[in-house]
Amino acid sequence: MKTLLRTFLIVSLFFVVTKSQAQISVGGGLWYGSDINTIGISANGHYSFDEKWSAAPSFTYFLEKDYVKWSALDFDANYNITELEDIGSLYGIGGLNITFWNVDYDGGTIDLGEFGSYDMDVDASGSDVGINLGLGLNIAASDKLGIAPEIKYTVSDGGYLRIGAKILFGL
Repeated sequence: MKTLLRTFLIVSLFFVVTKSQAQISVGGGLWYGSDINTIGISANGHYSFDEKWSAAPSFTYFLEKDYVKWSALDFDANYNITELEDIGSLYGIGGLNITFWNVDYDGGTIDLGEFGSYDMDVDASGSDVGINLGLGLNIAASDKLGIAPEIKYTVSDGGYLRIGAKILFGL
């Protein structure tokens, strides 16, 4: 996990260093994961290549629920579909997702008499790779501040829907 976080930071720094006439934004967001059934907090980047295409890497940490910790690393591309008058731009989302999970349950020991006693501790972790598909809306609050509500589904073995919004500050 530390290696992936380092990779995310390096990719994010790449976007900052290669600023040549592109708009760069960073910010945070709040999400709800459907099958995860908990709220997530995200760190987001946004790098506009031109008027139509942009890259949007993000890392989301979901609050622990039922002894399970979830997090998601996304490498998304956004494509501006159309401009909505007096609102903003509607965009499609597609990209790569890596979802991490960790279960840490200390259930103690169960004594089954003549059948013996069993330790009920569970400590397991893993990850799933998937594809993100969704829609978002860029709403400009000012020259340097944008709000982007999104809905996206991660297609994988443990697929889930995310609904939320992010706030991005232009650099």
